[in-house]
Amino acid sequence: MDTATYEKSYSKYISTKIYQYELQTALYMLEPWEKALFNTIMLCIVGLSVLTMYQYTPIVFNKLLT
Repeated sequence: MDTATYEKSYSKYISTKIYQYELQTALYMLEPWEKALFNTIMLCIVGLSVLTMYQYTPIVFNKLLT
């Protein structure tokens, strides 16, 4: 498989995943600024959740083990 074919298939895969994400969250019917706002809020929620898990997971495991 040459590089152009690989890039084309990868691009198609990414665009398909974006399309599925928009269908699952019903973003396809929103305006671009609404999509950007929704995605920004979701990114903040996921980011803060990951940060919280990273920060407090060792504390919880230490309490469970002692």
